[in-house]
Parts: sequence; structure tokens; C-alpha cells
Amino acid sequence: MTPSWFEGHASYVDSYHTTTAELITFNAGSVEKAALLKVPLIAADVLKDCVPLTVEVMVANDVRIGGKGYDSDIRYGLSDGKTFIGFEAPDRRSYARQSPCYAIEGTSGKTLTDINFKNTNFPKVSKYSLYPGRFIFTFKLDQRWGSCYTAQDNGFVKTAGYINRLMLSKGLYLEVYKTNKGERVGIKFIKVAITHDSSCVNINK
Repeated sequence: MTPSWFEGHASYVDSYHTTTAELITFNAGSVEKAALLKVPLIAADVLKDCVPLTVEVMVANDVRIGGKGYDSDIRYGLSDGKTFIGFEAPDRRSYARQSPCYAIEGTSGKTLTDINFKNTNFPKVSKYSLYPGRFIFTFKLDQRWGSCYTAQDNGFVKTAGYINRLMLSKGLYLEVYKTNKGERVGIKFIKVAITHDSSCVNINK
């Protein structure tokens, strides 16, 4: 998914943005915890809720924003249109006190609400680590499990369990949110790979 692809296919793109062939840049806005981007991945009523899916999301960000002096604490994840599970990737200035990525869940909408954070402080990378720019998020939806990976410090991995499970019968969406209204982020591309692990018995009888 490239910047031009988002313009043509996303169901929602925050108005405070600019787009070039290489980059879609979301600028400071007027709303806290605002949705930046929503992309439908699977339509409603296509899958049963019990279908075990693995979803891998690879994000490439502009290091000139997250790695320099800008506020750029951005949340990436999946939703069924109501429940959101994902990870927050803070900017480099946060590394002295926070992990470079950590799990969150909440309620999807024009803003992300009812947010539950999962162990934001440990493990850490060196506070001198460079902003990686590229993140890999993996979600085992039937297991309510996720992981994030960056190439920092010879490879950083963090895993998490989620309380809520997405209801796939309602559809599946890729969603991106900001933390505060002043946050900025430049996205070069997002790649999503969905694997159908096995079949299941319909639990919605």
C-alpha cells in the first residue's frame, strides 16, 4: 500500500495530510487520539468469527520525523469496526523511558477511546538507539496475541496478549491513529499479509 494507493482505496484519510509519490505525511491537527487512516481488508459476512488468521503488518516510516525532534507517537493495528488491537510506536525521544513499541487496545472510531496499554516500559532499547523507521507487527487473531519487531540493538521483539478478540464476521480493517493532536508521521508504505491458518466450526449459530 503506497501513498497514492491510500488516496484511492482507504475508507478514511485524515484531512491534515499531504501526499507525494513517495510519502503520505500526516501533520499536526486539531483532535486528540485522531484516526489517521482506515483501510478495509476483509468485508463483513465473509468469514466466521472462529476463523484463525495471522496478519502481518509491515510499516515503513519517514525517519526524518520520528527520528528527529518531532512528536510522532503513532498507533497501528486492526479492528472489526468496533474493537481495536495494535501497537504504539513512539518517537525516538521516548526511548529513555519507553519501549520502541508496545501493545494497546481500545474502541475504534473517529478517535481511539477506552485505551488499555500493555507494559509500555519494558524491555527497552538503548536511549541512544536510532529510530528504526520500519516496524513489523504480527497478530494471531484467534489467540488474541501480537508481537512487534524492529531492527534496533540487533533485533528488538516484544509480545503481548489482548483481552478482546476481533469478530471477523463484522469485517477486518487496518487502522492508524495518532496520540496527541500535535503528532506527525510520514508513511512510505504499509504491507499487509493475511494467512488463513486452518478451518473452524462456526460459533455463531
